[in-house]
Amino acid sequence: MSESDVVKVAQDYYNSRDADEFYHAIWGGEDIHVGIYHNEKEPIGTASRRTVETMLSRVPKLTADQHLLDIGSGYGGAARQIAQSLPCKISCLNLSEVQNQRNRSKNKVASLDDRITVIDGAFEEIPIPDGDCAVVWSEDALLHSPEREQVLREVYRVLEPGGMFIFTDPMQVDDSPEGSLQAVYDRIHL
Repeated sequence: MSESDVVKVAQDYYNSRDADEFYHAIWGGEDIHVGIYHNEKEPIGTASRRTVETMLSRVPKLTADQHLLDIGSGYGGAARQIAQSLPCKISCLNLSEVQNQRNRSKNKVASLDDRITVIDGAFEEIPIPDGDCAVVWSEDALLHSPEREQVLREVYRVLEPGGMFIFTDPMQVDDSPEGSLQAVYDRIHL
């Protein structure tokens, strides 16, 4: 499968009614990432907010003229949470038009549509000028790219000198039983 085919599979999946209903109804509709859990009974939303809080604690204080870019932003829940803590400009880059439309709607309801820009696109070709971002942020999205080195080159390109790339991405432990994650891979078309 070519790089463009893999990106198209991810785009089709996240644009599908099945995925949108699953992530909006079951996952809570704010975030799609896994989250940091303190116990197995915690709601997804609590664990998701904790991930953003943990990542935010590592981000320098940004000013209103600085730019934070969230790549693979999904419904934009992290961006809205970030906007409550930092005065910077925020952009959300995501390949799902369905998720991007929901993100735009949620930003408008939260009166953040003047601070958060939602961009349709893939992170292998980030449509942002060189050196424009103080921070590039990503949660559980890099695994979708067949060209992770290209994503990292793009992140480096858009970061200002001394900028920060902060991300999470799921990984399996070395001793996972063979095939134990296949259901997850199948669900998210990896």
